[in-house]
Amino acid sequence: MNEETKIKWLRIVIIVKIIVMVLLWGLPLWLAPASLLGMLGVAMPADPFFMRMFGCVMIGLVFLYWFGYQDPVKNRDIIKYGVIDNTLSFLTMLGVGFTTGITNPITWVSAGLVLLFAIAFYVLMPAKK
Repeated sequence: MNEETKIKWLRIVIIVKIIVMVLLWGLPLWLAPASLLGMLGVAMPADPFFMRMFGCVMIGLVFLYWFGYQDPVKNRDIIKYGVIDNTLSFLTMLGVGFTTGITNPITWVSAGLVLLFAIAFYVLMPAKK
């Protein structure tokens, strides 16, 4: 695959990542009421501070990925971050799933998505200038 094609596909992956971050992780965990989260199978913790902060972080990372979308070669470190972040997220979800169990299907979908994002970012990493 030539570099131009890799950049084209990388931009598509980044846009999908942004959409997933906003709609699946960011806005729901930041702003959704406990009743909506309950319908999605997400339990509201007694102290929702860290869950709400995680949602905020996801929204903040959308802007980071937007810079990566605009110029993937110049912002190659953002793509490297995506490999590390998504790999660690996948390993954490897998570890929790095998040790304490995860019954929420949305969490398993998230695990699959972060694995796919990690692989895609690694494979589509732009070459250095």
